Amino acid sequence: MTLRLATSEHRLAPHLLAKGGPGGGAQRTPGETLGRAGDVHVTRHQRITGDTGSEQIASGCSRLEPFFVDYLGLYQSHAEDLPVIHDGEVFGVDANGELIWKTNRKRRIKGSFETSVSVRCDGHTVSFDGNVSRFGRSNNVFGFDLAECLRRVNEILAKLGLPPFTWGRKFYRPKKSTSNGVLENTGEVEECWTGARITRIDLTANYGAGSMADARAYMEWLAAQQHSARVKVDTYADGETVDWGRGSRRVYAKCYLKSVELAKHGAPAHLVDYCAEAGMVRFEVTVKATQLISMGCQYLGSLDMHQLELLFEDRRAVMGRAEHSTDDLEQLPNHFRRTARDYLAGDDLAARMSRMTFYRHRQALLPYGLDIAVKRNVINFKPKVRVIELRPLSAPSWYQFDERKSA
Repeated sequence: MTLRLATSEHRLAPHLLAKGGPGGGAQRTPGETLGRAGDVHVTRHQRITGDTGSEQIASGCSRLEPFFVDYLGLYQSHAEDLPVIHDGEVFGVDANGELIWKTNRKRRIKGSFETSVSVRCDGHTVSFDGNVSRFGRSNNVFGFDLAECLRRVNEILAKLGLPPFTWGRKFYRPKKSTSNGVLENTGEVEECWTGARITRIDLTANYGAGSMADARAYMEWLAAQQHSARVKVDTYADGETVDWGRGSRRVYAKCYLKSVELAKHGAPAHLVDYCAEAGMVRFEVTVKATQLISMGCQYLGSLDMHQLELLFEDRRAVMGRAEHSTDDLEQLPNHFRRTARDYLAGDDLAARMSRMTFYRHRQALLPYGLDIAVKRNVINFKPKVRVIELRPLSAPSWYQFDERKSA
């Protein structure tokens, strides 16, 4: 069986790559359409809203972008007094009953179609967490770009009497580090932004295998693909979901059969049928706070969509390793090639190899998309070549982006 991932339709929207001016421009609300660069100071990061924002909002996710956004985690502090919004307090006390710490619980904001997001405000800091592409909609098979997601988040905040998340302004402050438990200046400066900070962003894309049978065969193959030696692959739900990096504080990725997930949650039958007939395979990448900080993208104002695209493409590369057919193994020395053949046949290599030999062979085979540490379930195919080609899926003409109802 040969599998192939088509990627030719993926291009980053030109306005996301535009070079911008200095970062000291006027503070602007996400989702607001920007004027020409000559009218205001606009950074390249602010251009994720772009002059085409209204068109993207009307059509959902821009077709030029390689992904749409699902989940967002944000917070922003304000100097002025704001309404206190929470769902009670959680606190800890010591052995003598003295209060050690306390924090406000996030309030669950309910939307239509049994959806919800979380909002909290302690009087100065506003935080938001939730799947904004799903909120108020019966499904999020196809979602929205970042600009539209931010507009929807700010719409929720406005209904609660809270100010919107903003890009903010760039400034510099002395960089500090801890030495022997003491916080000291390093003599360097670091770039910071006022405005909102991002704690999590989920990037999502849909691909079609052409049929449900091919989608399941693809997932079976994918279950044996390792992103890297440090990122473990795992499967669950009878092989209907494959993930990498579960429990990581940086990046978590997963791939699953969308029609199965929709059926479990009682989605409309016509939508389940569409996803099944297309053999829809959903790929999601969760980028967490630690990774965003290492990329310099923890501030909304400093968010670099090009870096997110590169990260997404790096994690998505595991989906395309099916281009390494078994013929590629001919390049290997005989002893490694025999190990690969035995693994593909379903043999339990760990049971008949020494630990040292097993891991030496594993390292040799990882560049070929084979991880012999992952248990392989063998499926017998007909003795002919079957090509499964994944293609990016865009929303059909009948798909409704605007079904959202008031919360």
